[in-house]
Amino acid sequence: MTLNRKWAVSVFVVLFALILAPTFSAAEEAPPIKCLQIGLEPHGTANVWAEALAAIEANYPSVQITAVTSENLEALRYENLKQYDVLHVVQMKVENGDPPDFVKEGILQFLKEGGGLVVNHFAVANCQNWRDSIDIFGAMWVSGKSTHDPYHTFRMDIVDEAHPILEGVTPFTTDDELYFNLLMRPDMHVIMTADQERFGHTVPEPLLCTHYVHNARCVYFALGHDPKSCSNPMFPKIVVRSIEWAAKRR
Repeated sequence: MTLNRKWAVSVFVVLFALILAPTFSAAEEAPPIKCLQIGLEPHGTANVWAEALAAIEANYPSVQITAVTSENLEALRYENLKQYDVLHVVQMKVENGDPPDFVKEGILQFLKEGGGLVVNHFAVANCQNWRDSIDIFGAMWVSGKSTHDPYHTFRMDIVDEAHPILEGVTPFTTDDELYFNLLMRPDMHVIMTADQERFGHTVPEPLLCTHYVHNARCVYFALGHDPKSCSNPMFPKIVVRSIEWAAKRR
C-alpha cells in the first residue's frame, strides 16, 4: 500500500470515528425517563408499591419515578404533567367515577403533546363515568359485568414474544386477581395473557396490552393487586419496559 493510500485510509477511519462518536455519546448519556406515578395503595392496601418502587430505583436507572398519592389530582394538571415523559396511573381517587375537567384536559393534552401512558390494575375502575376513559386507558371495569376469580396463583403467558416490552421477560407464575369481562378497545394489541377457566373451557384473558391515543403510546397492565403481586421479579421489569416503550425509548 502506498503512503498516500495509507494516509487516505487513516483519514477515513478518523472521520468515521468522529461521525459516530456523538451518536454513541448521546445513547450513553440519555437522561432517565421522567415518570409521574399517581397512586401508591390500590384498594386502600398499605405499602402495595413500596417493594416494586424500591426494585425499580435500585435496578433500572433508565427510569426515574415520582410517585404521588391517589388523592393528589392537582399533579394531573397539564402544567405539571408536561415536566414528565410518561404518566403511570395506578389509582385515582375521584368523585362518582368522574374526574374533574382539569384532570381530563390535562391527561388528554399530555398525550396529544407526545407523552406516554401506562395504566395498572384497578385504575381502569376509577373513571367509569368518564366516557372517554375507555379510549384513553384502553380498558374499563364495568360494575355488574367485569369481575375476577378469587385471588390465586396463575401463569402469565407470552403472546407477542417480539414486542420490545417483553425483552428479558419470560412466562411466569404470579399471585394476583385475574380480571375478565372488562370493556376493552377493539384495537388493543395483546402481549401477554393468563388462562381463566369458564364453564369447562379455557379463555386466555388479555392482561398486558398496548394501544395508541393520537400518536401517544399507551399500555394497560392488569396485575398489581397487593404487595405479593408487586414483589414478583417480573412485575417491576414489565412496568419499566412499559414505561420505556411508552416513552419511545424502545
